[in-house]
Amino acid sequence: MAEIINKITNRDNEMPSGWKAQVIGLYKRLDTLMSAILITLISLMSVLIVYQVFTRYVLGSASGTSQELLIYSMIWLAFLGSAVCFGKGSHLSLPLVYDMLTPKKQNVITTLNATLVCLLAVIMIVGGLGAVEKNASFLTPMMQVSMSVLQSILWLAGGLMIIQQVGRVIELIGFNKTLAMSFATSSAILLVIAVVYTFFQSTEYYEYLVDEHIEITSTIVLFTVFFALLAISLPIAVGLAYSGLIALSLQLDFEMLIMTSSEKLFSGLESFGFLALPFFILAGNLMNQGGIARRLIELALLIGRKIPGSLWHSNVIVNMLFGCLSGSGIAAATAIGGVMTPMAKEKGYDMSVTTAINAASAPTGMLIPPTGVFIIYSMITGGSASIAAMFLAGYIPGLMMGLSVVVAAYFYAKRLGYKTDTESKSLKSILDVVWKTVPSLTMIVVIIGGILTGVFTAIEAGGIAVLYSLVLSLCYRTLTWSSLAKTLRDSALMSAVILFLISCSGLMSWSMTFASIPDTIGELLVTVSDNKIVLLLLMNVTLLLVGIFMDMAPALLIFTPIFYPVAMSLGVDPVQFGVIIVYNLCMGLITPPVGTVLFVSCSVTGQKITSIVKPLLPIFLLQFIGLMLITYFPIFTMGLPNLFGVN
Repeated sequence: MAEIINKITNRDNEMPSGWKAQVIGLYKRLDTLMSAILITLISLMSVLIVYQVFTRYVLGSASGTSQELLIYSMIWLAFLGSAVCFGKGSHLSLPLVYDMLTPKKQNVITTLNATLVCLLAVIMIVGGLGAVEKNASFLTPMMQVSMSVLQSILWLAGGLMIIQQVGRVIELIGFNKTLAMSFATSSAILLVIAVVYTFFQSTEYYEYLVDEHIEITSTIVLFTVFFALLAISLPIAVGLAYSGLIALSLQLDFEMLIMTSSEKLFSGLESFGFLALPFFILAGNLMNQGGIARRLIELALLIGRKIPGSLWHSNVIVNMLFGCLSGSGIAAATAIGGVMTPMAKEKGYDMSVTTAINAASAPTGMLIPPTGVFIIYSMITGGSASIAAMFLAGYIPGLMMGLSVVVAAYFYAKRLGYKTDTESKSLKSILDVVWKTVPSLTMIVVIIGGILTGVFTAIEAGGIAVLYSLVLSLCYRTLTWSSLAKTLRDSALMSAVILFLISCSGLMSWSMTFASIPDTIGELLVTVSDNKIVLLLLMNVTLLLVGIFMDMAPALLIFTPIFYPVAMSLGVDPVQFGVIIVYNLCMGLITPPVGTVLFVSCSVTGQKITSIVKPLLPIFLLQFIGLMLITYFPIFTMGLPNLFGVN
């Protein structure tokens, strides 16, 4: 919001002073109001989830009212926060083509995307108002609140999306003739597409495709639209929504489509399980704020100091520890890489190899619980793979992924002649390092132990993680009121981006189910081969390629519903298949040219991606071997869940 205000302020000759003052005043008040609302919502949710654990464990019965309030608070957080993120440009997108265009064409794409976002917002407003009127007499079971009140968030968020998106366009282009020309061009493009599509709908060939081959037609339309929208850098969430809407338009009339789609956006988040996401994100951010990175690095240096290339091994160890606490490969690559890079340069380590090792080990924490990725997968599969089972199943594959980097680092160190750390450590200094990290690492024991012993559920574990992280940060004295407010706001926005992505993917999933697209794709795969080994290899290769171009969350939301039925027909356990998908996509995060973790690691060390490819290839090969092991030998994923009797 601040960038928008500054951009507008600096354009004295492009906007009348009266308008400028009004716009600046609007955005300042809106920014303050939205920050307060988001902080209040996520704070309220954190208190309620801890209260939920208290009532269930101490009083013997969980509060139904607090559970209902939690769900609808999360939905409001998702829609309001995502609307704010449209103004900040925080939604996930794929700017490959956009970056290659000239500034003039980029302006057209920017206004085209903004127009599409605003059109989706209009759909939300119209459908939301219709839902409010339709469901006014329906009350929630526990709170006895009218659904019309709760669903009003659809039209409220739609209006806020338009305001924020307009501000974003002004920030990027300015309030000038360029904006007017770009808007006219993008509007003309959309008008031509609409006219052509309307004409095509009136042809006999269209009727033939819809009446006789609806499944394959819907499949082609859905993915063509989605990848076309990705190519113009439209936010992935919006692309998911539009691809679902256009595929559904083949079978539903316009009025029904608008009404139903808005309600689907709302109901797509009406699940208690999704609550774990904002809580684990907030817990990870609190831990980051708590200064645990330096403490974990000291422990890792202590553990890996007697192995050649000790700094590299320490990097792997601390990325595994920090990644599972923060739940983010990017956070691990940034926080740990930022500290390890100066140390590596000082000791004369090869920086290309150092970057490759940091990048390849950063995603390991996304396999080692507690991790939000497994929660998303569990919810997509309707709980067929329980969160507790997914958490246990991720340990060994996560360690395997980390071990592959350790093996490569060892051979690189031996080849380059790096020696071990010969400096002696006193028992007191060793105990001091261990003691400093015990509180941070204890969170993992508390969370997993609490889930396995039934003290709290996997969702409630997120609330306990928040409480634990907050207490730990206060004990470390690294948290101030201003930093706490910023952490709460940032966590709310991060959560909103993912939750809105899930909400929009619900439209796509609904359209896929409506048109039997998963069954169609499954039949196409079986025509290639009916051999289980071949089909699993084909899915792995596809997911590896997808992971190169797409971030973890959207890839998981799009391809799980497609491949999951096929995997189940092959007799693969839902838990094992979840780990296979996540392992694949973790590898995609470090794969050129788009791997986000690889890109971040290179920016931290200042190395070019081209210089990282060569040292990364052996690590990638070892990790691929690990992928084949967990794909074809279930013991690596199902061993721990079976041992603890969790499924």
